[in-house]
Amino acid sequence: MILHALFHAFAETPLSAAMRGSTWGFAVVEAVHLLGLAVFGGAVLVIDFAALGIGFRRLPPSTTARSLGPVLWIALAALVASGVLLVGSNPMKYYFNAAFRTKIALLAAAALGTAFVIRRTGSAEATPLDARLAAALTLVLWLGVGLAGRLIGLL
Repeated sequence: MILHALFHAFAETPLSAAMRGSTWGFAVVEAVHLLGLAVFGGAVLVIDFAALGIGFRRLPPSTTARSLGPVLWIALAALVASGVLLVGSNPMKYYFNAAFRTKIALLAAAALGTAFVIRRTGSAEATPLDARLAAALTLVLWLGVGLAGRLIGLL
């Protein structure tokens, strides 16, 4: 009930009204969302593949993770901000959309998993087993986030 009330309140905000009333707002925000997705997805793939020892072997996984970590989190922030704006276009539609709920749950799990991979690679030359397992799992979770995101428009 609390989430329902929050989404309903969001539907009444000027931000939500602006998104609903804009001719180009949704398209522009969605373009930003997709650009953030491309940057974020690329960083996740490189970090996870490096942790798994698949390609990217010139640098230790820890260096790769440290180097791409800021890019990853800035892109994630852009994705979340643009995602909030997209939801603002019709909050109640998103509230009742099972694919959206699935996407948000997978997003939370995948973000935690990615943070774990980055943290566990630490300064070690070799990636610990738990970080390699988490890297494999986060690849699957991020794929699920993307698939659930695509399903939002279909449900």
